[in-house]
Amino acid sequence: MVLGESAAFRVPAINTGCVNMRKNALAPAGGADPAETGAEAGRDKSSRWDHVLTLLATTKRLSVAEVSRTLGVSESTVRRDFMEMERAQLARRTHGGIVAIDMAYSLATAPRTTDEDGAQRERVAVQAASLIEPGQIVGFNGGRTTTSTARRAVSRPELDSRNGNPGLTVVCAALNIATEAVLRPSVRTVVLGGVAEPYSFELTGPLATATMRDLWLDTMFVGTVGLDLEAGLTCNSEAESGVTRMMIGHARRVVGLATADKIGHRALAGICPVAALTDLVIAGPVPADLRVHLEETSVRLHLV
Repeated sequence: MVLGESAAFRVPAINTGCVNMRKNALAPAGGADPAETGAEAGRDKSSRWDHVLTLLATTKRLSVAEVSRTLGVSESTVRRDFMEMERAQLARRTHGGIVAIDMAYSLATAPRTTDEDGAQRERVAVQAASLIEPGQIVGFNGGRTTTSTARRAVSRPELDSRNGNPGLTVVCAALNIATEAVLRPSVRTVVLGGVAEPYSFELTGPLATATMRDLWLDTMFVGTVGLDLEAGLTCNSEAESGVTRMMIGHARRVVGLATADKIGHRALAGICPVAALTDLVIAGPVPADLRVHLEETSVRLHLV
């Protein structure tokens, strides 16, 4: 009987502790001490997730560093939590943190100019958009730099419809770029069919390539994950690279877009050799060997 009473006494104590941890994790900012709340929430994964998702519902974005600091756990633990939350479709990972699912798409379409990398991308976009002539047919693969370029291209004031002809025709291999173009009455927007990739919003597969077979471009703008003398321009998806290669093959002019951090990096799938470009717009220092290669292959360098 003594043992039974001890067990009966201990169980409520454990349950009460769990309830208290959950209450602390969900408490409003004006309630419990944030440091104490974070410490309580950091003790187990379930409570950490409760705490993170409650904050995310309000702030819409969180960084690894701030969650690590708030919960008193290592950054590697927070990164693992973020990865599992993304797999569970509770949040979407970004560089250095996570965002709420309802913000993931808007982040992909919004310009990012708050850091040096973002500023370099915008310089590339300004120069690239200036290469477009009114009335042209231009294509874009997916990516932040191509999205910024498309945004600037379709907003140029001189691109007015004349005699029933569009001021610009944009062929989109990515859904977020299509949203930039379709809102402009003077721009004709052509969207490839296919399966949309969840991170790049690029359209891939047989439907995309079948659509592109009958289309021709004046200029194709190619964003890249890596730019290497041997590997050429590369990206993270073979499915995406296949569609981009077809677009390149149907273009008179091929303009590569890159920032200096891409130089020397190789991603999984090859898009095209550097020599397949007619132009390369790049921000940041360009190594001497790349300059020589561009001169030897008659690729025009636009340094911004």
